[in-house]
Amino acid sequence: MQKHTSLLFLAYVSGVLAALEFARSSVVASYSPNMSCIWSEKQALLRFKRGLFDEFNYLSSWVGDDCCSWRGIHCSTTSHVIELDLRNCALRGDQIINSSLLDLKYLNYLDLSFNNFNEIEIPDFFGSFKELTYLNLSSSNFQGLVPHHLGNLSTLRYLDLSNNYDHDYDYDYAYYNSLRIDSMRWVSGLSFLEHLDLSTVDLSEASTDPFSTKKIFPNSISVLKLAGCQLDNSIFSSVSCKNLTSLVSLDLAYNHFNHSFPLWVVNNSGLVQLNIGSNNFRGPIPKSLESLTALSKLDISDNNFQGYIPQSLVKLSKLAHLYIDSNQFIGSLSESYCHLSNLEILSVSENQLSGNIPKCIGELSNLSELRLHDNYWDGFVSEHHLMNLTRLKWLTISSKSNLVLNISSEWEPPFQLERIAMMSLKVGPCIPLWLQRQREFTGLELRNTSISIIPTDWLVSLVSHAYFVDLSDNDINGEQLLFISTHSNHLHTLSLSNNYLSGGFPLFICNLTSLMILVLSNNNLSGELPKCLGNLSELSELDVMDNNFSGDIPVSLGSLGNLTYLNLHNNKFQGKLPLSFHSLANLVVLDAGKNHLSDILPQWTREQLPFLKYLILRSNSFHGKIPTQLCHRSSIQVLNLAENQITGSIPPCFGNFSSMITGGSTELNKGLENDIGEMIRYNVKGSDLQYTSNLKFLFSINLSNNNISGEIPEELMELHGLTNLNLTGNRLTGRIPDKIGELRKLDSLDLSRNELNGPIPQSLSELNSLSSLNVSFNDLSGRIPTGRQLQTFNDLSIYAGNDQLCGQAILKPCAGDTESRNPQNDSEVETDLCSDDERLWFYAGAGPGILVGFLIFCGSLHFFESWRYSFFHYVEHVFDKIAVTSALWRRKFKN
Repeated sequence: MQKHTSLLFLAYVSGVLAALEFARSSVVASYSPNMSCIWSEKQALLRFKRGLFDEFNYLSSWVGDDCCSWRGIHCSTTSHVIELDLRNCALRGDQIINSSLLDLKYLNYLDLSFNNFNEIEIPDFFGSFKELTYLNLSSSNFQGLVPHHLGNLSTLRYLDLSNNYDHDYDYDYAYYNSLRIDSMRWVSGLSFLEHLDLSTVDLSEASTDPFSTKKIFPNSISVLKLAGCQLDNSIFSSVSCKNLTSLVSLDLAYNHFNHSFPLWVVNNSGLVQLNIGSNNFRGPIPKSLESLTALSKLDISDNNFQGYIPQSLVKLSKLAHLYIDSNQFIGSLSESYCHLSNLEILSVSENQLSGNIPKCIGELSNLSELRLHDNYWDGFVSEHHLMNLTRLKWLTISSKSNLVLNISSEWEPPFQLERIAMMSLKVGPCIPLWLQRQREFTGLELRNTSISIIPTDWLVSLVSHAYFVDLSDNDINGEQLLFISTHSNHLHTLSLSNNYLSGGFPLFICNLTSLMILVLSNNNLSGELPKCLGNLSELSELDVMDNNFSGDIPVSLGSLGNLTYLNLHNNKFQGKLPLSFHSLANLVVLDAGKNHLSDILPQWTREQLPFLKYLILRSNSFHGKIPTQLCHRSSIQVLNLAENQITGSIPPCFGNFSSMITGGSTELNKGLENDIGEMIRYNVKGSDLQYTSNLKFLFSINLSNNNISGEIPEELMELHGLTNLNLTGNRLTGRIPDKIGELRKLDSLDLSRNELNGPIPQSLSELNSLSSLNVSFNDLSGRIPTGRQLQTFNDLSIYAGNDQLCGQAILKPCAGDTESRNPQNDSEVETDLCSDDERLWFYAGAGPGILVGFLIFCGSLHFFESWRYSFFHYVEHVFDKIAVTSALWRRKFKN
């Protein structure tokens, strides 16, 4: 049996490519250097070249008479150009591709992949190459509608219009390909097609085409890749995929399927690779999956599959890659999976698996990746679980239950890991020797592992060659890092958050020239931030929240042009925000809250900080008026200026915050989709909450506890996506806007401690999402509205300090309220009348119903002797119990 069963797939799928390459090699080998290429074909190539920008001179060889010797050109024995291979030449095309290529009448191979055609459309004439068998336009930045003319390529065997992606990285496909297809009819005509890759091409329009319910793909298809195509249930069925008997590889990942496992798949018994990950498939895995005996790769990760991990998978003896992570599987991991001796990758992480991790996993000697994290494992992990894994490169383990790491510190592992992740396990206080002996780490994550001591030489070695180091949520204390001297041009992520580090900023960090993410939050670090941070030109996320840093914020931070996330929250910084911050062109999050800054609010122009979405300057000493320039930040999603000394009024132009109008996050997240950064602390409903992955759902304005005056602008009522509005503790006057009920997504509203007057608008009762309300200590008057969500607020204090308010909510009757109170308006009259009518109809229906029920009950007692006996026995028992209880009470009173 082969050790690497994936080779079977590669051999099978690449047959046609090997044949093409053999034919090409034969042609090239027989080509005589004394023969010149066809003059007309040479001119066609030169005209094509003139439409390209060759920045790196990859086409510098395109000179002279013999075009057959030019780079990327291959000719036949008759000197005709048959192959144009310009893959990954960094070419740029800013205009329409020259149709002179049609003069290459014998062209059978065209590869323009991994270039940049600057969002031009694929030319229609590409469908006119009569001899073409291979066409690859992947990852070349074409856009628009894929021309149906490609359906004329009757000899085509290989077509790739995809954008490149890798299973190990969760790309957001919507932003990586601008191509779309409105109908798949033309594909069905490519009767010789064997390899079709449309990954990331938008097929959502094709899903609505009635033709999609018919047979779409030619029977010759062996490789079909449609990952990230925005497909739903409509385009795939047992009809549309009928007779795909040659299918060897199928990739439907990152789409919108939301039904049970697609049973038509199991009819393709020759399938070697199957990827349906990152959809919303649900239910159990069918037993019939065991019929796919040739399967070497199965990926059903990131779905909603449920139940136990099926034993049928054990019968897939050729499995090399098995991804079942990020589902809802329960139960234990059966020891029978240890019989899958060809397994190279086993990923069962992020499920609800429990019980012990089988020791026999250590017998899977071909394993290179073992991912077990985020389950409910019990028991322990010892060296026996890893004993024979000589090829292991990637190991992840964590548990939400009581898993114990019990590996001898003296154990000599038979492998050298490249990446390890252990979370919520007791590993420390010291780094075990067996871990220190791992010298090939590119990524290390030891979070919440009780580590307190880090060997300096080990850390220096780790930092010098690793790409990713996360030691957060441990007990690392003191000034251990201050005396480290090292540098690295590899490390891009360093997280030491939630430890007990003290002393000054570790200066060795300034020597990590490739660093992109630095997280030192929640430690006891003090002193000033060093100016040398400005030398980290690749830095995109900097988080020093919850420390004791002081002094001025370094001006040099303004030179970090790639910075998207800057969190300085809860330190002792003083002075002003550096003027250099206006150069942070990619900044999305700026949190300088809870410091000692004293300045007027920044007056950035429209062109500066164009991507800023989260601006948090709360709990400082900012003063003066809110500048209207702030309104130029139309993408603002969170604005928190609370607890400062701001005066003046609320600018009406706040209504320009378009992100708050739609309540939808725009394509400005720019690198904030990782597990380390993207965290802010925000005060909602009177409590400091930490927002991480749900940050994109927060739309908030907090101007509380300042000295702001004037009225609440009507323009704020246009912010229909707003979830939190806090204006408490100011000097606002006038009425609460009548249109406040249009803020339908509002979850929290605090207008307390102002000088607002007039009635509470009736529209407030229309806020179905409202869970927190406070209008206390104003000069409000009139009846408090009732209905819907307002009925759930039982805390009288939210209306306190408004002596002229009345109504049921505060148990204070309004003027004219009597036992037979006249309704305030016609709507209340109608409501009361409706209530009387409803009451009348209720009694009219309930009376006969009770009578019929009573007659049925009596009839049952009459006809069923056993029922009658049981009922009267029960009644007699109840009366006896009442009699005994009464006698006991009488005796107690007599005594």
